[in-house]
Amino acid sequence: MTTDQASQARGLAEDSDADLLGYMSLAADDPAGAKAAWAEFYRRHVRYLYAVCLRAYGPLLGGEAGVADLVAETFKRVYEHADKFDAVGLTDPDQLRLRTRAWLGRIAQRLAQTALRGRSRMPTKLFDHDYWQSVSQQDVPAGDSETSGRVRAAIESLDEREQIVIRTTFQWYQPDKQHQRLPNDVAADLAANLATTPENLRQIRRRAMRKIREYLIASAGAGETR
Repeated sequence: MTTDQASQARGLAEDSDADLLGYMSLAADDPAGAKAAWAEFYRRHVRYLYAVCLRAYGPLLGGEAGVADLVAETFKRVYEHADKFDAVGLTDPDQLRLRTRAWLGRIAQRLAQTALRGRSRMPTKLFDHDYWQSVSQQDVPAGDSETSGRVRAAIESLDEREQIVIRTTFQWYQPDKQHQRLPNDVAADLAANLATTPENLRQIRRRAMRKIREYLIASAGAGETR
């Protein structure tokens, strides 16, 4: 980010999320203003998005590097599709922040689902060499790569059916929701593919989560005794 862009971003600190997205949607007419609005939007939300994506997708995207790519791609999509955001008339800053972050979470979820279905690494697509950058260390909390590695190993220790169920569950995880379940059509397709029932999927998922917890407890204990 250039000095001028950083200065412009600071001048937008009092604007709402909806205002910033509105400025971004006018990039064709005012590219400098749109980038400044993006910089302020990024500053506000990057720590949140990185944290929830690390928790939800870290083990499945290869840890911190994969999550940083996911976050960078999500903010790129925000810039490109800012006009798609609907504030539904909200003016309260807290309510608007919740709606904005739910929107960010859905964008990240769709990108993660695409990457996980292809079992490929999330591409980092830079809009501008000097401006678009992956998440910097000063902007985000340091991730626990050791924990990510243990979770990944725990998932890989499951049998094939359990891995499929857990990976599918993670693909449909929505960071902004408290209580979640697989969509009915997804659960039905998964059950058919595994020659079981949607009810039994829940049993498989509970068993797999118990195994993951037990694996993590055991591996953490082993690490402490070394």
